[in-house]
Amino acid sequence: ADTVFCTTQFDAVTGTTGTTFTNVVGMSTTVVAGTYVFQIMLPGTATVNSGNKYCFKYTTTVMTTLEATGLSFTATGVAVQHTTTATDQAPLFAATAANIYTLITGRAVVGTGGTVAFQAAQNASHVDTTSVYVGASMTFTRVS
Repeated sequence: ADTVFCTTQFDAVTGTTGTTFTNVVGMSTTVVAGTYVFQIMLPGTATVNSGNKYCFKYTTTVMTTLEATGLSFTATGVAVQHTTTATDQAPLFAATAANIYTLITGRAVVGTGGTVAFQAAQNASHVDTTSVYVGASMTFTRVS
């Protein structure tokens, strides 16, 4: 397993990164061809005005299949989303809600190795700040 951590708090706000997917510092890993399970743990905040969205950014990596489920927690509830889109920068989770923690788990088949970076952004452009806190983590474990 390869676990990487957010080393600098990520803040997205209109006028800076806003709704543009941007790398979360420290959350990038190298993969080779094979099958992986992954887990991404994201403490942070978003408001009902800005929300958050997350994706993978591939550099030379080709994902042939991907299946992921995202759970995002507010102070009073949980939102669940599922995706099977393996395309570069396709949202793994996207919601305009006051989220305080998101957990994304899944399985991916890598056809061509390279790097996988984790990216975040606001889901809706707003002056409120959307954050991913230091210590957020991403683990890729090769299973075959």
